[in-house]
Amino acid sequence: MTATAVLAAPLLLGACSSTSDDNESIVAASPTAITVTTLRFAEPTAIAERHCAKHGRKAVSRGGVKLGVGYKTMWGFDCVDPQ
Repeated sequence: MTATAVLAAPLLLGACSSTSDDNESIVAASPTAITVTTLRFAEPTAIAERHCAKHGRKAVSRGGVKLGVGYKTMWGFDCVDPQ
């Protein structure tokens, strides 16, 4: 395997496995909650809704917190039983 192939493989594999925008990242997830970071001014509601729906639950936003002086925000969502 050439050096170029070795260096390019992680980039190609990472690009193929991504199911959401590059500016969104799941930090932690469980059947009852999900934490996501995004670039500033983006809200990851769709990611949380899809995650909670996998467990038969509804996503409820708990808000976002700006991370430092940068452009990232961390969002928290609870997955609750639909009523």
